[in-house]
Amino acid sequence: MSYNNYLHTRLLPILLISCLFSSCHYFSSSSAQEEVIETADVVYTQQKDSVEDTHSEGKRIGNPIDYNAPTIKEVYVTTRDSIDLYEEADDKSARLGKLPYAEKVEVVQELNSWYGIKQRTQRKYKRDGEEIILWQWEKLFIKREQTGDISQIKLNYKDLITTEDKKPLKKINIRFVTKDEYLAQKANAVDFDFINTTNTIKKVKGKLRLPCQECKNKYITYIDSLAPEYDDNRIEHTYIGEIPFLNQYLISTTYYEGWDYTLIDKTTGKKFTLAAYPYITPDRQYFMTLLDNVYEGVADFSLYSIEGTNKIKKVFSTTFTQWALVLDEKDREQVFMGSDGNLYAKVIYISVRWDQKGHYNPRGQYICISLK
Repeated sequence: MSYNNYLHTRLLPILLISCLFSSCHYFSSSSAQEEVIETADVVYTQQKDSVEDTHSEGKRIGNPIDYNAPTIKEVYVTTRDSIDLYEEADDKSARLGKLPYAEKVEVVQELNSWYGIKQRTQRKYKRDGEEIILWQWEKLFIKREQTGDISQIKLNYKDLITTEDKKPLKKINIRFVTKDEYLAQKANAVDFDFINTTNTIKKVKGKLRLPCQECKNKYITYIDSLAPEYDDNRIEHTYIGEIPFLNQYLISTTYYEGWDYTLIDKTTGKKFTLAAYPYITPDRQYFMTLLDNVYEGVADFSLYSIEGTNKIKKVFSTTFTQWALVLDEKDREQVFMGSDGNLYAKVIYISVRWDQKGHYNPRGQYICISLK
């Protein structure tokens, strides 16, 4: 949809700015750790609950590495079960933790069967009878055979159905489909079959006035707040069209860090707010919404029943935690309602929705959500 293109165009600069500030803070704290490696240990004392500088009597703890050590390449954990972090490139060496599936790591050394990677590591030792907790950047080792490039990270069925509340999907089924099946259904998509966009209502000086039979002055009015683009107070409304069989207008509203859609009764002006665009089933009995919640790193799904004009009811909702929507070359969500009454989407494992350069990852898999 062109409107989703607008949303993601607005959203990406915000995310990049947020990442920039986060990175600045991160590297600021990291520089202190670099100093630790070269001069003194920054330690956390459980007794004092504070950070202080202290010397470690010249003894090296672990395998400290300068955070700025050059990265040879980035790889991803491709083993479904978590993998071990080794202190040395040896199966018999100490194991210092684990890395989950799809975790990205920076390689600083390549050996025949091992990678030396840059890893933030916790160490514990005692000084004068007191336990000291030390955090530092270290070179640890992982097995090469357990890693690969970003293209090898795939969703499996367990990922597909994993939800925030861990409850079974009682109202819907979800499955993978082939690209050919996805494209065949896309050719007959019914996304706009029920929305009349011919009678366009345009804003005048930031005001969107919608005719309403029983409203005061026979109109319901939405007023934009055209503050600067990244101002907290910015609000902008867009007229999408009307849904005749529901007697509803559909508008979208964007905010500084969010958006929603609103159904508005043409007779009474009653409003019904939705988190995302409503995909109506061909039999007009239901519609579905699928929100790409970038800030939370999840996908929010809702199912609504239509029991006649002005009788819309939410019957089911859930949050999928392991996948996100894939955007096309114009930053549009690749979601549509098929003529078979099923919702189709292109999705990707949440950890790799961004590529190594920080852009949206175009790879993905195809899914179908159907009613039980």
